[in-house]
Amino acid sequence: MKSTAMLLAAAAAAVGVSAAPAADAAGRRESFKAVQSRPTIVPAPNGGNIVLYDQLPNAAKSGALSAQFSSSSGAPYDSEGADDFVVPAAGWRIATAEFAAFAGGTTTGAYPTTANVRVFTNNAGVPSTTVVCNYPLATVTYDVKSQIATVVLPTVCDLTTPGTYWISYQPIYDFGASGGDFYWNLATPQAGVIGQWRNPGDGFESGCTDWGPTTSCGFTVPDYAFRLSGVVLPVSLQSFSID
Repeated sequence: MKSTAMLLAAAAAAVGVSAAPAADAAGRRESFKAVQSRPTIVPAPNGGNIVLYDQLPNAAKSGALSAQFSSSSGAPYDSEGADDFVVPAAGWRIATAEFAAFAGGTTTGAYPTTANVRVFTNNAGVPSTTVVCNYPLATVTYDVKSQIATVVLPTVCDLTTPGTYWISYQPIYDFGASGGDFYWNLATPQAGVIGQWRNPGDGFESGCTDWGPTTSCGFTVPDYAFRLSGVVLPVSLQSFSID
């Protein structure tokens, strides 16, 4: 497997920009920005949204590239990260997803305003091929101070069956126009199953063309930083098993 510097140099060449020096390229992969303190969300009164799941406090200083490039030349470098969460017996209605994210050191463009957000069912410890909630081109609001990208889901994501699910986050932008990349903060310690990452076109030559553990795909931190907010489902929408 090629070094990180070589992989990033290859990506830069493919999209028509200058490759960063080796030391700078390595830095672009991880440890670009210190993590800011994450604001605590106070549950809203009168049946409003509450925090259902939260890994934002575990955000690390490093991040994984998880992006869909809008230019065809960037297609081999399209990549996607995903992390798991467990829905309890009551079931959840997810309304908002937040992701700790930051711009790389050479990035000059504004944070992307759209992203793909998907929720997958679980298949033996990795995301399955079944997408239960799919939000292509969802609107992203980015707070520069807190370094949090917020997606108010266009429609709520009702998860009526308890168990493990996976959420993926994939900002959409043109690498060449931005001058660099945008990263999803990794998180530690690991919570549940280790985070997954894939690069179907294998542009980075990591070998992770399908879902693979982050630490087997060139990253040093296991999970991703994100938070889910919404409501616990009313009894009428919950799924029950009958013995």
